[in-house]
Amino acid sequence: MLDTALADSDISRAIARDIIPVIAIAGGLLFAATIVFLNVVKSVSVNRAREATKREVAAYVAEGSINPDDAVRMLVAGTGNEAREIIAKRAADGVISPKKADQLIQSLDNSDPARA
Repeated sequence: MLDTALADSDISRAIARDIIPVIAIAGGLLFAATIVFLNVVKSVSVNRAREATKREVAAYVAEGSINPDDAVRMLVAGTGNEAREIIAKRAADGVISPKKADQLIQSLDNSDPARA
């Protein structure tokens, strides 16, 4: 009986010795795969928001609310507050309604999560 108990203990230790590295490697791979997946989801959502902003600006150009040159400058300015300044100036000049200017600024905020 003692021999059986000792044999079971040796088998358990051998299994544990072999299983622990496998679990550690599998856990590391799962963690890495999760990080990659989350980065892909983030990239897709940022690109989707950027495209939505471009579509909104194109719609404003199509209805005549925004001059095409101003729209190009707003889309190219994308970094910093340049786009917001252009939108605010056009709203102050009466080229864009305050409501549309607010919608454009909100869409710019939504397109870049770092600014939101």
